[in-house]
Amino acid sequence: MTEPLVEFVEYKKIDLSGYTLIEGFPGLGLVGTIGVKYLVERLKFEQIGHIETNFFIPIISIRNGLPVYPSRIFIHRGRKLAAIISEQIIPKMMVRHVAKAIVKWVEKKGIKQVISLEGIRSKGDFKKIETVYGIADSEEAKELLKKHNVTIVMDGITTGVTALILLELSQNKEISSCSLLGNVQIAADYKAAAECLKRLNDILNLNLSIEPLLEEAKETEKALLRQLEGMKRTHETVKKLEDSGAMPMYT
Repeated sequence: MTEPLVEFVEYKKIDLSGYTLIEGFPGLGLVGTIGVKYLVERLKFEQIGHIETNFFIPIISIRNGLPVYPSRIFIHRGRKLAAIISEQIIPKMMVRHVAKAIVKWVEKKGIKQVISLEGIRSKGDFKKIETVYGIADSEEAKELLKKHNVTIVMDGITTGVTALILLELSQNKEISSCSLLGNVQIAADYKAAAECLKRLNDILNLNLSIEPLLEEAKETEKALLRQLEGMKRTHETVKKLEDSGAMPMYT
């Protein structure tokens, strides 16, 4: 079996000492990917590299007529922020390799804080869509999350790249790490991503407008409703044809 390749390719060698890294990998509700993509675009981050692997499926996105790598690295020099965004799901067998490579890169670059955005499907009262949950790697990080109205997950499980990054960094007392988890209701949940970004806004004083993302959430919901209505009408039409005996039979 070919040795897994996870390599950080940097176009520019930039000192990231003291930076905060925000990472978003596709997971439940695509919260991480949606949230970090929006952040990078709205605050006009600069792309400085990508993650090279030999296990991504051969599908790429096109932006402004040009191909882009599935996992990309960005920075905002003025705010001392770095970001990693991935648009492809990491295969289960490769999750540990990716997490370890990210932690190694974070430590090498002198990054001081890592904040992950992801989704969670909470049980119970789904009316509280605005609830954002948090997982922290230390008591100090837990207090920071509580201060910004994040509900701490006291018991439970978490999975994927983000989970293993959190576990690895919990052993490094020089780097603070935590996860913000939006309450996911649908497959691509812009609202959950927006709620995570609201908390991130408060924690990092980003002064980031969330309204355009909430508008996207409304449009997504409208499209979903139109799709459901279309399916309902199709179902009703087929039922009428069946009841009337006009439905063609095939053998």
